[in-house]
Amino acid sequence: MQTLEVISIETIETKFSKPVMVGSDGVDKKSSQTSFNTITFEEGNIFGFGLILDKKKPRLNWGFIASAQNSPGLSKELAAKILEHAIRFSNKNEIAQIHPSLDMYYVTINGNKSIYLESTDIVKNIRGYAGEINVGIIIDENGFLKQVEHISSKETQSYLSDIKKAGFYEQFKKITITNGEQQIDAITGATLTSEAIANTVSQLIKQGIPYPISNYTDVDEVNLFSLEAILNSTWIWHITVIFFMFLFAFQKKIKKSKKTIVILSLLSVLYIGFFLNNSFTYISFIHPFVGTSISSFVGLYSLFVLLGAIWGKNTYCKYVCPFGNVQRLIMRINPKKTRRNFFISNKWIKRIRATITIVLLTGVLLGMRNWSNFELFPDLFGWSTIGVWFIVSLITILITMIYPMIWCRLLCPTGSLLDGISDLMSYKTKIKKRNSI
Repeated sequence: MQTLEVISIETIETKFSKPVMVGSDGVDKKSSQTSFNTITFEEGNIFGFGLILDKKKPRLNWGFIASAQNSPGLSKELAAKILEHAIRFSNKNEIAQIHPSLDMYYVTINGNKSIYLESTDIVKNIRGYAGEINVGIIIDENGFLKQVEHISSKETQSYLSDIKKAGFYEQFKKITITNGEQQIDAITGATLTSEAIANTVSQLIKQGIPYPISNYTDVDEVNLFSLEAILNSTWIWHITVIFFMFLFAFQKKIKKSKKTIVILSLLSVLYIGFFLNNSFTYISFIHPFVGTSISSFVGLYSLFVLLGAIWGKNTYCKYVCPFGNVQRLIMRINPKKTRRNFFISNKWIKRIRATITIVLLTGVLLGMRNWSNFELFPDLFGWSTIGVWFIVSLITILITMIYPMIWCRLLCPTGSLLDGISDLMSYKTKIKKRNSI
């Protein structure tokens, strides 16, 4: 076998097929031979070399660019307020400087020895009695909560005063961000408010980990942090006393004399009113439907009130409510004869009170949580905080000397709701009796 020797190669060239030598600098654009779409010989990202089009189509990529300079997207006005609060809560000689991060503004105090964070516009969907509670916290370089301060809320002022007097904020000084799950004591009489403050602090710290908290605290590792306020065992004693008050009012074996009624009224005013400052309100029924959790104390209290309305013809308003009992005691000690004729008819009294109740319930369910503060007992029994609503509640009590039980009969939404439940149960009972006949 023999291999044929190639003597010559003939090629057919046209203006379209004539080869052009190209290098790393591409083709001479001035040449007439480049009037067609040329190719470039260059090294690819794969093995070897390849021929690719010299005009590449750009990829249409897009995205968000975030940095500490253009985030967290909060207003400059808020930044100014946060800095103002940090200066107020820190020592006079300490220097405060505000910085932006991806999620929040934060303030370094006295160099980098402490850091201030605030929940305003950062922590949402944690609600107290009347809505969100904004707090500010200072964390020292060792990871301890140096300070916790109430910034703003729509909570009843007497509840906030009770929390502060009870030393609630002092408990935070024992909390460190390195100890994982931790608990502090909630305040009886202001359970929802104190629980919301603790949950807000917990969520704020979680959002600040790892940055900026980890960068400004001398800790090697931050464990899964959580903080909650729970009632200590004393709430069991409080709910037991309230239970026996309901039991005495509900039972019929022991006759209720004027003396026992006065004793029950005094116990209600002094214990539930001034000591606990924890009267039941219509809002307690709807808290689970607006995203607010309730404690065991409030849950049992609500159960007693509900059962009293169903089977006891509104036991709460008749015997247990401290605000109603204050009016009854004033009527007893009134030296002048109380006027019995009200300035409007009973028919219109019910209509006005029912209208107020419907409007308030609708507003609260639609998100206007501060409407839930339409109750005077916290302002009256939180007498240490003397303000406009304390004066209004005091005037309302004094008017009772002329128009008996004016608040309970005309304005109280809680009484209207409970009377409505009692009337409904009485109506059902009458219908059953008629059907049985």
